[in-house]
Amino acid sequence: MKKLQLVSAMTFVFGALALSNATNAAVVGASSNTSYVQIAASDVNGGPHTSGLAGISIEATGLGTEVDFQGLTAYSPADANGVNQLNYAYDSEEAPATHASLGVFNFAQVGTSDVWFGEWSKTGDTTAASHTVYYSGANADTSVPTAGTATYTVVGINNYDGTAASLLNGTLTADFAAATLTGNMANTNGLTVDIGTASINSDASVTGSDATASISVIEVASAGDVSAQFYNGQADLAGLVDFADTQYDTAFGGSKD
Repeated sequence: MKKLQLVSAMTFVFGALALSNATNAAVVGASSNTSYVQIAASDVNGGPHTSGLAGISIEATGLGTEVDFQGLTAYSPADANGVNQLNYAYDSEEAPATHASLGVFNFAQVGTSDVWFGEWSKTGDTTAASHTVYYSGANADTSVPTAGTATYTVVGINNYDGTAASLLNGTLTADFAAATLTGNMANTNGLTVDIGTASINSDASVTGSDATASISVIEVASAGDVSAQFYNGQADLAGLVDFADTQYDTAFGGSKD
């Protein structure tokens, strides 16, 4: 299993853009494999990009130089399913010369917040080692209630192929008194990802290690690591599930019902 790394503020050059020194400690996220994808506040200014927002960097262009997701949407508006796709696989004939090795992105926004989640790989092959899921969001919470419950309608991204059938949908329940997050999400292709019983931590992060994945009720992966974060006063939630087998790794996000 890959090592999850929760980060709060790092960077990605999308062409020859000017850099700034701006960071935003309220940007929090995680990547299932930080050798390929890192998450932090954006620090690129230029073109459609703005520093200080939820950002991402990839190994193809240099880890530690983040660009903002909002700026990336200028290259790929959300499709009918609300997913932004950038298909710039290595050696792709369709990619501009400056973008020819950026790989394949599928990412989505949580409502209208600066909170994002998705997947990346070098060629779009989710079984490859480079398949990495991630989430990144601004205005991360630093505490949570100690009583009450809340439910979140979430969407999951795993091997998105441009169809609604490949998106996972479900409900996660936060029990703040018990400090647990539970629930699952599924798609009509037969994949279900259950996050198990994850712990809601006092700093508004979520961690777990007993997630499972099943196909047509047959379990295909277990002991998945869960990382998530509450944002905007618990109005929004984003996270990921990381299994030993990269093809079942899933990013998710949603808002309180």
